[in-house]
Amino acid sequence: MSLAADYTPAELRDLALEPTGAPARVLAGDPQTAEHVLAVRDGLEIGVWEVTPGEFASAKPESGEVMQFLSGEGSITHADGSVTRIAPGSVLVLEPGWTGIWRVTATVRKIYTIFDAAPGAAPATSETQRNTADI
Repeated sequence: MSLAADYTPAELRDLALEPTGAPARVLAGDPQTAEHVLAVRDGLEIGVWEVTPGEFASAKPESGEVMQFLSGEGSITHADGSVTRIAPGSVLVLEPGWTGIWRVTATVRKIYTIFDAAPGAAPATSETQRNTADI
């Protein structure tokens, strides 16, 4: 068994995903999700996730997420009203406690790492979320 996994961006864009249904809080359209979990360990989950066009609310009450978009278009409106554009190659960091609205106009695929919140950790400010999204 190998202790390493090596993927090219093209392989991640073409990776077969398992359908996981609609997001929990759909606001418009009929977005459907699919996922392939690559690894789970010690409070981390790494995988590839995809969602078809639509609009839905999302929240990260007890976990945070780092994501890099592989394909697709849309936007994410944060609770403070700021907007992050979804585009291939862009990176977004969502701290535990984040909430917002996804508006997907072309099917989005991302690679993600979900991390558990540290016990007693306070949510980051929206300023931190915006700054880390520009990385």
